Amino acid sequence: MSYRRTAKILSLPTLAFSIGCYSFSGGGGLPDHIRTAYVAPVDNQSTQFGLSESLTQQLLEAARQRLGLRLASEIEADAIITATIRRYSDDAVNFDAVTGTGADIFQRRVSISASVEILDRANNEIIWSSQALTGAGEYEPRTESEEQGSMVALENLVQQIVDGAQSQW
Repeated sequence: MSYRRTAKILSLPTLAFSIGCYSFSGGGGLPDHIRTAYVAPVDNQSTQFGLSESLTQQLLEAARQRLGLRLASEIEADAIITATIRRYSDDAVNFDAVTGTGADIFQRRVSISASVEILDRANNEIIWSSQALTGAGEYEPRTESEEQGSMVALENLVQQIVDGAQSQW
């Protein structure tokens, strides 16, 4: 075996190891000092009952599981997450007009709009906020309930919050 071939073979594991260890640091994500969060009870300004509790629960789970934060009391937390539900709507998006009886509705869309803010307590500054997030969930009224559409809309809304928190620069 030639020296060059031996050198190439021996360099392959080093190259593979260095490629596997590559990581991108900088930008995105929460600041390093934020390890705990307090999720304030969600304020519900819509007319739909029960949304506040559902969104609060989903935000608690997302803070732990998706953002990797430990939950803490408001006084002990590194970050405070607040949210306000601004609007709820349930609209027909696919229907067929029926003369004399109204419409045959095939698909409906629940939309939930909210404003969200994440406050860095150590620096007393807002590290991410949005005043116009809207989660949507579609459902078929013949086989599914409005509640199912609401749950999908809330999941979509929480995902937008997580994405925003992770992408803040």
